[in-house]
Amino acid sequence: MALRTGQDMMSELAAFGERFWAGEAEVARTFFTAPHEPQDHVPWLRHQCYRELRGPGLLKRPHSRTDWVIENVNNGLPAAESREGRAEFERELGQIREEFTHFRLYADLLEDITGEPVLMRDIEGLALPSDRRIEKMRDRLMTGEEHLALLAYGVTEGGGAGIFHAAAALETDDPLLGRIRDAGRVIYDDEVGHGVNNAADVAGSVTSESDFVKLRAMIVEICEERLRMRAEMYGIEISEERIAEITDGKIDPLAPLS
Repeated sequence: MALRTGQDMMSELAAFGERFWAGEAEVARTFFTAPHEPQDHVPWLRHQCYRELRGPGLLKRPHSRTDWVIENVNNGLPAAESREGRAEFERELGQIREEFTHFRLYADLLEDITGEPVLMRDIEGLALPSDRRIEKMRDRLMTGEEHLALLAYGVTEGGGAGIFHAAAALETDDPLLGRIRDAGRVIYDDEVGHGVNNAADVAGSVTSESDFVKLRAMIVEICEERLRMRAEMYGIEISEERIAEITDGKIDPLAPLS
């Protein structure tokens, strides 16, 4: 079989990802539309604070963009010696700053609900069983075929902003939910393009049909585990049958936000 064109690969991955982004939104929407007391929001807010810091490596994580930046600085900033390197360094710094801003939005909410400071020693210990599974999977994929794994994690970054779409779409007069909605909209606007932009890397990096098939399988594995993680994060159930349905595309795509 002939290798798809770069544009075909980007289009296929974007369309394929939409079902999983809608799945993450479905999980979040199930939680947000149920009645809750302010304290009920503490577990997911704490966990999302953890994820916003852990994702870029602001909390220690192997193969992180923060490690790459620090290593570059410690080695005399070799990235600054080429046009491509400068662009990459600037992009990584921008994404680290963006992730910290998202952490701040949720940490401020969390502090207002609990009346207590958000301490890093508390955040660092918040890994759920699903997080540990995700990290083991990440280590395995990175060890096996790091190049394809990096592409897969780029495409799936942030779950297509699905949970933030669900928050941003809330219609509510509740002051706390209103703040959650407003934070979700900021983060959604920042995050929504990441997966699509990262999919562009696939076009210039995947050179065989077998590698594209492997990449697609990695994306499925990552996204299915993310659905389990989101359900655990919000303290709700998602069945393996529903996960299989989402993988098969039995879900409506996310509607555009107004």
